Amino acid sequence: MSRRHVIAVAVAVGAMLLALAPPLWTRTTGDEVFLEVAPVDPRSLFRGNYVDLRYEVDVGPGVSDTYGTVYVVFDDARPANVVRATASRPDLAPGERCVEGLGWGSGSVDFPSLQQFFVTPEQGAELETRLDRMLAVVRSTGSCRAVLVDLVPE
Repeated sequence: MSRRHVIAVAVAVGAMLLALAPPLWTRTTGDEVFLEVAPVDPRSLFRGNYVDLRYEVDVGPGVSDTYGTVYVVFDDARPANVVRATASRPDLAPGERCVEGLGWGSGSVDFPSLQQFFVTPEQGAELETRLDRMLAVVRSTGSCRAVLVDLVPE
């Protein structure tokens, strides 16, 4: 293999590692948050079986008319309770976790990075019957980046 090919492969591998680094870092170093889910269960022909999750989060007044990025701060209870929601990145007190979401202006917030949990067909069928009693285990960093890690019984 020529030197040019080695450099091209190294650049490609480096780009893949850079794309994987932020979610792996969040998964490794983030703090756990347990969120209640409101389930929907689709299957994608191209991407396989996954559980599509929605979260029942009442952000209350303050950011209810915000469209765009919303930072929701949770306590460390199981399931977590909303402490506050802001349009700017918050300062966190001990025992608080933050998740970046997308505000829709009516008080509702979606968490696009936490919506899909990929499973085997067998797991999907089992989870479909139990999702109303499950909690999403989310790891979150101080910068409010979050990764969905697991689904556990409430």
